[in-house]
Amino acid sequence: MTSVPGAPVTMKCHESMLYVATGSSVVAIDLRTMQKVIIPAVNRQKLYSFKIMPSKSLICTGGNGSAMLWDIRRNQETLKSEPIAELDGHTGPVMFLHMDQYKIVTGGPKDSYVNVWEADNGKRTNSLICCSPQEASTSSGCAGLAVNGYQIVTASCGEEYGLLRLRDFTNATDPVVKSEDEHASKF
Repeated sequence: MTSVPGAPVTMKCHESMLYVATGSSVVAIDLRTMQKVIIPAVNRQKLYSFKIMPSKSLICTGGNGSAMLWDIRRNQETLKSEPIAELDGHTGPVMFLHMDQYKIVTGGPKDSYVNVWEADNGKRTNSLICCSPQEASTSSGCAGLAVNGYQIVTASCGEEYGLLRLRDFTNATDPVVKSEDEHASKF
């Protein structure tokens, strides 16, 4: 047995490691010895969500108003917990996270928008409304999020019904580009 500071928000196993998001940090525990190995991410605030992509050594944590992107290798080498990027621009807690090798999608129950970010550097590539434009002022925000490759489904709750919105970027032909020098994103 072992203990962690505070109640776990979520956990993820990868090979012999267990990553536990709890309180304001993510703790890595070696399942063979049940010993804490590293604390790869220490947030400045309470954690509401957590995802990890072990193949890229990346962790994403959702806090209040933003998410943080962390590189486990960098934090191990320097023994400092500094994020790669702050995924800023949300209202309220970021409770919904998706992370794959290309993108991170973030959202929360007090925010009518979900944001799409590049997984490698945390640059925002798009912002998608969850509710219908007529309900933007009365919607409770993002109530759920599901991602399958190039498809993003968002859920919101209005006063009378729930709205599911599917966006399929499979055949997207117009990349989002801010300037000629920046990398283009399909999202």
